[in-house]
Amino acid sequence: MLIVEDQDYMRRMLREFLHSFFPEKNIHEAADGGSALALCAEKRPTVVLMDIALPDANGIELTARIKARMPDTEVIIVSSHTGSAYVERARMAGAFACIGKDVLHRELLPAVNAALARSAQKKRGRQQAQGSERR
Repeated sequence: MLIVEDQDYMRRMLREFLHSFFPEKNIHEAADGGSALALCAEKRPTVVLMDIALPDANGIELTARIKARMPDTEVIIVSSHTGSAYVERARMAGAFACIGKDVLHRELLPAVNAALARSAQKKRGRQQAQGSERR
């Protein structure tokens, strides 16, 4: 998993929350878009938690770039920007879900669980398709 968030306290809170529910998962952190892209290329995370407002990038645009390179990675937008225009742009960029920072306590865990399940399902489907092609 990768957390892309420029605010230190928010990254720390998200990391601790995720670690408490997913202790077996590696959790990486990026404070800006450049680091996020580099970590995605290196670590190939299953789930990315993405803030919209980053110092060097727009999280929605980063979402589109990540999804283009790694379609099995699920991106969950975590932001204080939750207006319908932001949510629509995020969905069009390939975001799995959009969660407001004010409702993280009740919406983050179900969204991460669903994203992990969807990513695993995509990988299984791709592996089955590859197995069929070899026969």
